[in-house]
Amino acid sequence: MEKVRTPVLSTVVGMMISPGAVLRYSLASIHWGFSLAVSTLAFGLFFAQTGIDLYRTGQQGLSFVLLSAGAGAAYGALMIPLLGVLVWLTLKVARTDKGLGWAVSSFCLSYSGALVYSTLGLLFSLLLGWRTAVAFGLTGVLWATGPLIASIREMTGGRTGMAVLLSTLVGAVVLTSWSYLGRM
Repeated sequence: MEKVRTPVLSTVVGMMISPGAVLRYSLASIHWGFSLAVSTLAFGLFFAQTGIDLYRTGQQGLSFVLLSAGAGAAYGALMIPLLGVLVWLTLKVARTDKGLGWAVSSFCLSYSGALVYSTLGLLFSLLLGWRTAVAFGLTGVLWATGPLIASIREMTGGRTGMAVLLSTLVGAVVLTSWSYLGRM
């Protein structure tokens, strides 16, 4: 049987608008590398916006912008998959039927909204000179909460309470670590 390829844009937008449908019907056809690229780019752009904002206010130098972008890309490539692994291990006790690859891929794709918002924020930042890390970057990261809930709900067989609790914890870890970067 031939594998059907899901278009990139419909996958990213689908995870923002209807994550449950993407997780149920399309995730199997999405290469894990694409999912990893989504979170890597999302956080690279988000952290770059933070660096640009701090550079524009005179709090950091230009090298901090590049360091921030690299740190964000590393964060999206390492930390988001790690959080997916930790939640999957936690839910293995609850006997999730989803595999580790599914869990990591769904976690990375949950940051599709962050990728869209960070891309728009970077454009507004560069073209209009706006400080956009909070308005666009943070909004995109918060947007990931819905898809994270959907991912965890799929892993728990529909347990919404556990999904909300775990996605809240994941969101708190992500936001706390981002705020730490801004204070370095």
